[in-house]
Amino acid sequence: MVPLVIDTNVLLAALIAPDGPNMRALRAIVGNLNCFEVCFSSQILSEYEDVLSRPIVSMRGLDPEARALLSLVKSIGHEVVPTAIDYVVYPDRKDKPFLEAAIYTKAVLITNNLKDFPFVGVVVLGPEDFLLWCDEQGIHAG
Repeated sequence: MVPLVIDTNVLLAALIAPDGPNMRALRAIVGNLNCFEVCFSSQILSEYEDVLSRPIVSMRGLDPEARALLSLVKSIGHEVVPTAIDYVVYPDRKDKPFLEAAIYTKAVLITNNLKDFPFVGVVVLGPEDFLLWCDEQGIHAG
């Protein structure tokens, strides 16, 4: 199984553009749970809950979809307690829990903000690249 850490911006973009690559990536993950293990920490889960309850979601009338997505992630995911990494300088401190979880679980981190994760030894993919990787591995992404 390939562990995955999913950045919040992927979930938000999937809600806002349900036909876009973020939602396709999420569908590929959910459709292949025998291949993937979604990992999150309590800090990541708190950020998911915070961001998915913001006005950018509610103003679009997407609250029910956001709750369903959050419930899905909780049900298919695995909560981890990563070791804190305090010696790394982060481009954006809010990304710290995602990097820590990815390092702890040796996960592929899926994000739309590749520039926020310029760290050696961490595999970071955008949703489109993740879908290409799935195709290369013979994992059905549809």
